[in-house]
Formats: sequence, structure tokens, C-alpha cells
Amino acid sequence: MDSTITRRTERLADALRRLARREARGHIAKLLARLRPGDVAFLFRSFTVAESRYIFSILSADFPEAAGEVLTDLDAAQRMSLLEHLQPEEIGHILQQASVDDAVSIVDSLPEEQREPVLALVDLHRDLDEVQTQLAYEDDTAGRIMDPEFFALPESTTVHEATETIRRQDDIGMILYLYVVNDEGQLIGVTSLRQLLLASPETSLGELAQRDLIQVHTSTDQEEVAELAARYDLLAIPVTDEDRRLVGIVTVDDIVDVVTDEATEDFYKMVGTSDDELLYESRSARVAGIRLPWLLVNLVGLLVTGYLLERYQSQFDKALYLLFFVPVIMGMGGNSGAQTSTITVRGLATGRIMVVRGRIWKYLFQQAKVGLVIGLALGAVVFLIAMVKESDPTYAAVVAFALLFAVTLAALSGAVIPILFQRLGVDPAVASGPLVTTSSDILGILVYFALAGLMFKYLIP
Repeated sequence: MDSTITRRTERLADALRRLARREARGHIAKLLARLRPGDVAFLFRSFTVAESRYIFSILSADFPEAAGEVLTDLDAAQRMSLLEHLQPEEIGHILQQASVDDAVSIVDSLPEEQREPVLALVDLHRDLDEVQTQLAYEDDTAGRIMDPEFFALPESTTVHEATETIRRQDDIGMILYLYVVNDEGQLIGVTSLRQLLLASPETSLGELAQRDLIQVHTSTDQEEVAELAARYDLLAIPVTDEDRRLVGIVTVDDIVDVVTDEATEDFYKMVGTSDDELLYESRSARVAGIRLPWLLVNLVGLLVTGYLLERYQSQFDKALYLLFFVPVIMGMGGNSGAQTSTITVRGLATGRIMVVRGRIWKYLFQQAKVGLVIGLALGAVVFLIAMVKESDPTYAAVVAFALLFAVTLAALSGAVIPILFQRLGVDPAVASGPLVTTSSDILGILVYFALAGLMFKYLIP
């Protein structure tokens, strides 16, 4: 961040902190009135919990519309800290002033015990009918995140009439595209403001509109919406219902939020936890409960590894020095699998890797080759180390080949498991953390012990 901006931010934060300590409500309100909601949300990062709650109470009372925007810009833990100390009526007041998509986002971020009273309040308020309608859509769908405020005109409208209508709009900055609908409100096309200005005034929008447009259904997954926006460089995507009526748009700011949220969710899943941690980061028992399931899976994998060590103990008594390389086999296999699974999960999420039979086999073969090359390089290094340690080429070859196979198999499993999960309808990010590491550990040890067993059986008299 630019140093000038940083210094300005620090001065504003210091000023608000001093005013909060003095409980100078009027001065805080005046200062907040001059700030953008995004700037206020950024300042909240440097406040204590008590300072945040006091300043937000002033913001929600005096500037409820800005309070809604600030809430959506805060991270999950800060948002929850503020909301859980508000009464449902206070939250309802903020929802009434916020845009519909922001209001839905706020309700979705509420913890379960607080959400029901607020939803009951939403049901009672006629002003919140649109919020109630949008909450009826499934989570993480286009209908849930769309903005129901959009600019659309009938196809019979002329360019001159459309231009005059646009001039009368209060918020022209939100007109990203001009959507064209028929008499039933069905979406038939789209045009840009640039095309509108260059067209003849008597031309109808039906003639001018581009009819081959990208659109999504209210039930379309939000991740797919983000992929479409990225693929076609769109600032907004229209959302239609079952009857192809235009009911909303997903704008670029919502798309950025989706991309950020999905990436954050994937990263959490990849280490065996959940983005619910963001909500409950101050509650140690709750966070431990979120992390524990996958750690138990990992524990089972390690117990299996321990059983294998015990099972082959008698053979290793003949060459105890081979135990020295057990952590090497496990660690390098796990790391290789984790690298491949991370690349695979990200490729599946961005659409770079397509689950098509021919392409998938090509991708799996490519990852196996990469694992083989890495395994050869690491195996050669370990062979030299083993020779220096024991001066026995047979033992050194067993360790080197075991590492070669372990790394190759781990790379292959790191690609196969996420793809298999996606084919089964499970988020592939779940597969890329403890599951891949555990399976790579077990595969590596099995290969190592199998090669060692062959060595003892056929190579050592």
C-alpha cells in the first residue's frame, strides 16, 4: 500500500480511537459521514472489539445504509462480533436500508442462534419482501447473490427513448449494460451504452440488441457464475428464472467476493478444516471441533503406518539402518502428493482441468511423468547418501527405488483423488489435505517394505 495512504489511514484510526475513548459521539458521526464504507471497514481492522462495537453503534444508528456496506466488507469474525451484540430489531433496521444483495449477505453470515429471530423479523416487514424472496433461493447460487436492481427496457423502445430514460436515472454509474426484454419480461438481448450512443435515434432496442448473450439461471452455482464472468470478461451477468424472465444481475463486485470466498473455502478444506473457523476464531472449543475430524482421519492413517512398521519389524531387524529412511519415504511422498493435489484442485476450480475422458487420462499421465522425473532425481540423491552411510549398493538401491515409486504413486494419487471426488459430487478440495497425505504415507511405506522384503528374500542369502 502507498505510504501516503497508510499514514492517512493511521491518522484516521487514531482519531476515531481517541474520540471513542472520550465517547465523543457527535464528532465520530461527523468523521464517519466523510468516509466511504470501504474505508470504514478497513479502519475496523485496527480497532479493539470494544472500539469497533461503539463506533459501529453510531454508524448503524446514523448511517444504516453505510452500515450494511461496512458489514459486507468486514471479515467473518469481525462481522459476527458486531452482529451478535445487536438486537434483531437493530439488524432489521440495517437490512431495511441496505441493498437487497447486501442484506442477504448479512443474514447469511449470522450464526444459527441469531438467524432465526432476524428471519422472523424479515417475514413481518413488508419493506423486506425482496430480501425474503431472495433468501428463498439455495445457498451459493446466482439467485442468492444477485442484485435484483437492474436496468432493462422493452424491445420496442427506441434508442432516443432509451437515452432519455437513462438521463433521468439517479444512479447511472450502476448501469453496466442495458438489458432488453419482451412484453413478458423475458430477457432477449443486451446492448452497451457505447452502442446506444452510436446508433440511430429511431432504431429500436430489439434491432440493436445482441441476442447471443451469456446468462445464468437462479439455481446456477455461484462458482460457475464467477467462471463465466472471468472467461468472457463480463462486468455483470443477467440472471433469469424458470420462465426466462430477467430477475436480477450478478455484478463484478459480487463476482470478486465469490472468487475470494471460494478460494478461501478451498484453502481451508485443503488443510482439513473449514471456513467456519472465521466465525468462531475466538472460541477454542468450537475451532477444535472443526479441525478434529480430519485429524482423526490422519490419526487412523498413522496407526495403519505404525501397524505396517510393526508387521515388518522382524525383517528390519536384519538391517535396522533401513529404518533411518522411513521418515524420508513418508515425507517426500506426502509432499509430492500435496503438491499435485493442490494443482489439481485449483485446476478443477478454475476450469483449466476438464473432467473429460481423453483429457483426464492425458493429465494423469502427465502428472505420473512429473512424479517419475522428481522421483528419479530424489532417488539418485538418496542413493548417494545411502552409499556414503552404509557402502552397500543393494541397500542403497532399495531405498532409491522405494523413494522413486513412492513419489510417483503419491503424485498420481494426488491427481486421481480430487478428480474422483469431483466425479462423485464431493468438493475436490476435501481430498487434497489429510486424505492425500495419509494415503501417500501408506503407499510409500507399503512400497518400501515390499522392496525390502524382496531384498531380504532374494538378494540376501
